Amino acid sequence: MTKIYFLSDSCLTCTGYATITSNILNYLSEKGHECIHQAHNYVGQTIPPGFKFEDGRELKFKIMGTGKMLYSQDLLVPRIRELKPDIFGVLLDSFMLYPWILNLDFAPAKSIIYFPSDGGGGLPQFCENVLKKFNVKVAMSKYAQKQVFDLYGIKAEYIPHAIDTSNYYALDEGRRKELKTKWGFQDKFVVGVVSRNQGRKMLDRMIKSFAIFAKNHPDAILFMHLDPQDVSAVFDIKLLIQRHKIQNRCVFTGMKFYKGFDYKQMNEIYNLMDVFFLPTSGEGFGVPIIEAMGCEVPCVVTDYTTTHQLLIEDGQCGIPVPIVTDWTGSWSVERGIMSIPEAVKALETLYNSKELRKQYGKTGREKVKKYYSWEVVGPQWDVLINKMVST
Repeated sequence: MTKIYFLSDSCLTCTGYATITSNILNYLSEKGHECIHQAHNYVGQTIPPGFKFEDGRELKFKIMGTGKMLYSQDLLVPRIRELKPDIFGVLLDSFMLYPWILNLDFAPAKSIIYFPSDGGGGLPQFCENVLKKFNVKVAMSKYAQKQVFDLYGIKAEYIPHAIDTSNYYALDEGRRKELKTKWGFQDKFVVGVVSRNQGRKMLDRMIKSFAIFAKNHPDAILFMHLDPQDVSAVFDIKLLIQRHKIQNRCVFTGMKFYKGFDYKQMNEIYNLMDVFFLPTSGEGFGVPIIEAMGCEVPCVVTDYTTTHQLLIEDGQCGIPVPIVTDWTGSWSVERGIMSIPEAVKALETLYNSKELRKQYGKTGREKVKKYYSWEVVGPQWDVLINKMVST
């Protein structure tokens, strides 16, 4: 039995990394590996395998709480010595690990980092050294895999993020009409987003684009699965909505940043949408994009970083929006700024063609089942772990 000790966001929270971590570790646990999750933002006693959420989801691995320092950095080496895992793994942004991880000794474990790159110009400054610290590097996108090889000569494996296609799927037309009626969206064209109001997401451009689009379409609604009171919000989204005089055209789902929706609710959220719209300045992968694709919702996303892979490769399932310029953000990472006029044009195109929306939706669903489902991606992790312990 292979023992895996894995550092990431606590699986008791509702972040993207938490969801991906729980799915990876659940799958590997089912394959006979002993998985121990180092939850860097969980303060509490160790939780044995078998923990269940209210919606019935089960965590089939052990969860260990954090210490006094960020990202459990004071606990990692002592726990590696105590647990003696075969594999020490990390799923976090590389800048979160710099520079402190460089001084840690993971022996006797072999190490693996599952990493994103969500911008141009390269990884966050100096963070190529973080990747070099690990025995095996796994990029979550083809964009990141190519970037680190071209710029740093680092060879990385590629395993994408994935979703459970039994959780995210298109409801029949009758059920969608019932949902729209329940929400008061009957006969409305719903532009939706699932995101946090973080700086990188550039949600101001969503508001500004929709405000222009809505002037010519009185049936358009902007539907936002985000918490307007999120502590990480970079601006007051309700104030920006008021400035653009679209208060009566915007609806929030009611979610809170500290408590997510269950899978049934999330599937309904996506099925309420006619278009998924994300004006991001760069994604490390883009899980909400493949969730929308799984529900046969066409996507409009800034044409930067991973968008080409998700929306264009192996069949077009949405419209990439060109950038007008880029800017250098924190850690010297380049960010792409979406064109508002081109975003409006993309929304117009999809508004005017139900057939195109259906075509993109069907293609998106097919791509998710072929490339981004856990049935496909889970075995890739099992193969990689088995290869690491046998060499």
